Amino acid sequence: KKSFDMPYHKLKRTLALPREEDERFTFAEIEEGVYFRGHNLWLLVLSMAIASIGLNINSPAAVIGAMLISPLMGPVVGLSFGLSIHNKNLVKLSLYNWVIMIVTGLVASTIYFLISPFHQETSQLAAFKEATIFDCMLALFGGFAWFLGIIRKEAIKVIAGVAVATACIPPLCTAGYGIANLNWDFFFGGMYYYLINCFFIGVGTWILSIVLGYQKYYLEKVEKRNKKDILIITIISLLVLFPSILLTQKKWNAEKLKSDAEEYIDTIQKQNPELAIVNYKAEEENGEKFLDITILNDQNFIDSQKLDAADLLNKEIKLRWHYAPNSKATEINYLQQQINELKKELEKK
Repeated sequence: KKSFDMPYHKLKRTLALPREEDERFTFAEIEEGVYFRGHNLWLLVLSMAIASIGLNINSPAAVIGAMLISPLMGPVVGLSFGLSIHNKNLVKLSLYNWVIMIVTGLVASTIYFLISPFHQETSQLAAFKEATIFDCMLALFGGFAWFLGIIRKEAIKVIAGVAVATACIPPLCTAGYGIANLNWDFFFGGMYYYLINCFFIGVGTWILSIVLGYQKYYLEKVEKRNKKDILIITIISLLVLFPSILLTQKKWNAEKLKSDAEEYIDTIQKQNPELAIVNYKAEEENGEKFLDITILNDQNFIDSQKLDAADLLNKEIKLRWHYAPNSKATEINYLQQQINELKKELEKK
């Protein structure tokens, strides 16, 4: 029995989460992070400007830098911690400052994108337009890590890492871009991305505050309350998750279509090496999959039967052939014809 107890106690000590600071100090730290004033105010404005520029010029480094300095998560953690310990004053204070932060962030990013001479949709902007279930998982684990960081004496490294992982600020900037350009797909997509981040960060904080005993420190007879809260949070979580599941499926289908299209193109080129494919694009229309292929070959010098045969290689994807416009088409076709004739002579030998 002793031999069994020793590894068990060793494992327990390894996995234990000892408190490195007093509960009252943790509460004061969370409460201080809620306030939107002074340094936090200017840090938010500056981080929104940096993130907006990064999204606008497609610079991942600038976006990451903005996430490192943004104070957006303070009111979210304060709100969830206040709900956990049933502190109405902390809940009201967190909600008030969170709303002000959102409005300030949207105004700052919208102003930037209104005065910016660049209005094209960059890949960085598009990345924060659609949130998937994996982003929800990142936010939940980020909430766990954030709370663990707060209860440690040296939390700054953990909190900085969580700020990058959960990416709260870029979606809000994306929503600002949508307002500035009247592009409501970007506005609603960015806002949904931001709100699910906030929600699941809060859920992570709420769970750990109970697991680590912070709720019991402030309350007595909390079991009945927890059952009701767990039911409410579970229902809200499922409702919030539903759109992200649909977006995940949409993204997965798009990636699968892209992968299938690449395999299809490789098969076509292997069987028809004379085809000079310039570019191709896979898309889905009304439930049907299409692959638009643009070739350099002139339609007078390519056998249409070969194109029809290529269309039969994959029954799930329909091919649509296009001929690339070229001012030197005649010269290219002549050279291609000579190449084809040389190939035939070499094959005979």
